[in-house]
Amino acid sequence: MYMVYMGESGNTGSSLNDPNQLHHVYAGLLIHENQYVAVNGEFNALCRRHFGSPLGGADTPSELKPADIYQGRGHFKSWSPEKRAELIQDCLNVLVRRETPVIVSYVDKTQWAAARNNGSEAAADWHTPAEAIIAKFLFALNMFIDEAAMADVDPEHIMDAAGPIRDYTLVVAETGKSIKPEYMARFIHSEVEIPTPAVLENFCYAGAGESVCTQLANICAYFVRRWLQNPAGSHGYFEALRDGRVIQVIYPVQF
Repeated sequence: MYMVYMGESGNTGSSLNDPNQLHHVYAGLLIHENQYVAVNGEFNALCRRHFGSPLGGADTPSELKPADIYQGRGHFKSWSPEKRAELIQDCLNVLVRRETPVIVSYVDKTQWAAARNNGSEAAADWHTPAEAIIAKFLFALNMFIDEAAMADVDPEHIMDAAGPIRDYTLVVAETGKSIKPEYMARFIHSEVEIPTPAVLENFCYAGAGESVCTQLANICAYFVRRWLQNPAGSHGYFEALRDGRVIQVIYPVQF
């Protein structure tokens, strides 16, 4: 079983013209059940190293929010830039060491608003930017899982490789965020041919405070969004994820 933990950044609700958050980003972190315990253990160990105790204690945050760490807000207001950078890099290293795949989809909200105002049929198909992004994400995820399943098949027998599914895939969304259960149903009904039945047809929901992998996915989404905001700038954390073969796919919603 693969769990795909959804991270999110840039959700400004009904406001589509925030100059500091032009993009709404989803990042899906693929964790196989065989890696889950190790990832959790390594994350908890780094938290003890940086905070002296697990998250949620009297003197620790309940979860790691990437904007708070990067910008020195909340619990991290008194931390030096160097100390905050070390924490971020330790979190990224959990993924880079394993080359843990991340699939990203996003929308430029100004383009979305312009397309809606101009009567674009593509934009009109979706009620919210989030619905459009998750449709693009689910399509990309299905393709990724399908390609991974076929990777070990002899090319001469590729057409005969419709054997039993070895690993199903469950998408885990964050409780209280923008991914709604009906988005999966709309995607399934809108697709004429879904590449693989390995992706289960329901979302699972979990709070970030109870999900280490959701927190790591949120960190990935945050640094992808910062890169999208200014691709020509300096983005060491994004580059670490990209060059470390963590970020595998980036799909924009186009109109």
